[in-house]
Amino acid sequence: MSVIAYFDGLCEPKNPRGIATFGYVIYLKEKKLRGYGLAAKPFSKDSTNNVAEYMGVICLMEELSRLNVRGSVVRGDSQLVIRQLRGEYKVKAPRIRPLYERASELARRLEVTFQWVPREENEEADKLSRVAYELVRKGIIRSVGCGEVHGEDERVQEEITHAVADSFHEL
Repeated sequence: MSVIAYFDGLCEPKNPRGIATFGYVIYLKEKKLRGYGLAAKPFSKDSTNNVAEYMGVICLMEELSRLNVRGSVVRGDSQLVIRQLRGEYKVKAPRIRPLYERASELARRLEVTFQWVPREENEEADKLSRVAYELVRKGIIRSVGCGEVHGEDERVQEEITHAVADSFHEL
């Protein structure tokens, strides 16, 4: 089964010590799954863009594991995360090490191939990370973790869009 997935993370309004969120999209045959969540306690030292990127790829791969999918192509626009997971860059930051180890273990088990893509080719995952940011700001998402996964359900889409309507117009 050929599966392509995308992830992204952000930390706003400042990096570090902002609100770190992530989003991901999994294209599974005719189906599309979307996920997003809070990567770290807001405004903490662990709340960084790189932590958000790693939580995005980890949660994406945990969903692939739950679906029992092997041999996926996972794409992201973070050169640091992609190159670390491909073994091209060393992991120097102590707070990243456990995230890297978890992501690497999942990638080995799931036989994932990582590909870097420019930001323009990662728009949907980027939009989902921004949706998560707005949901955290509005107090709708409060817990750190992988959050919820949504399919193509129109009702879910309407709820997401309504929740962030003030600052986010198109998912």
